[in-house]
Amino acid sequence: MIVESYEDVVKLSGRLRSNFWETIHTAIALTLRRHPTGVIVDCSGIDEVTTEGADTFYDAIRFVGEHDEARIILAAVPPHMAEVLKHVPNVRSQLPVVATVEEARRSLDLLLKGETEGKKKKKDVRREYDRLIIACLAGDAGDAHLFRLVVDLIDTVPAKVLLLYPILVPRDKPVTAPLPQDEERAAAALEAGATWMTGRDIPSEIRIDRGRDLATVLNDAAEETGAVQVVLSVPELKDGDDHCLKTVAAVIERVKAPLVMVRAARG
Repeated sequence: MIVESYEDVVKLSGRLRSNFWETIHTAIALTLRRHPTGVIVDCSGIDEVTTEGADTFYDAIRFVGEHDEARIILAAVPPHMAEVLKHVPNVRSQLPVVATVEEARRSLDLLLKGETEGKKKKKDVRREYDRLIIACLAGDAGDAHLFRLVVDLIDTVPAKVLLLYPILVPRDKPVTAPLPQDEERAAAALEAGATWMTGRDIPSEIRIDRGRDLATVLNDAAEETGAVQVVLSVPELKDGDDHCLKTVAAVIERVKAPLVMVRAARG
């Protein structure tokens, strides 16, 4: 097994027939020092892998998980390796896999600003501002209506706005799995929100939270930050869209903070 390390990538080449964690441990540790948000493991050079060899990644998952906010992503996994990983439960359920190193890097980079800036300032939010309002974006036309309502709320009582974009990960994927389309949409929505607030001299920060369902993500964020109000942009309800209705009902039931829902005009 050959181990190479450059930038945020650890590249493995050769045969992975046994647990090589002790061999790659140093490379992953050094990579995390350079890039605390995560490490990409390039598997394109792996010629052979066994279930024993796949245990290497279980140890890697545990190690990276000990570092706050860090993620590990496998890239360019050959078909023969993907087949073996399916039969290693602890790895299969926890390890995000993407097609290319570029896709993995884009996922880490898109989330970097929202996840690090937002969470680094959580304690400061309560100290510097008496009120915090969470504005939960949907990434569609309804967000503009949400922004206007938030401005009206701020005009009444000064507050800081936490622009939150929830990325909901299917239960058949690890919660850290890259979702390129959702992440790009999140980045665009948060940038638009930050620009809107800055243009009106409203203090704000951006944040991306990942989870399985919207109600839990919103309630956890509200309790964590002590938000006095949660404003949610609701997608346009279409006839027969039972899933959206169930999501709205779950949010109403779960979120304990005062809640306002905003929806764009129906088409």
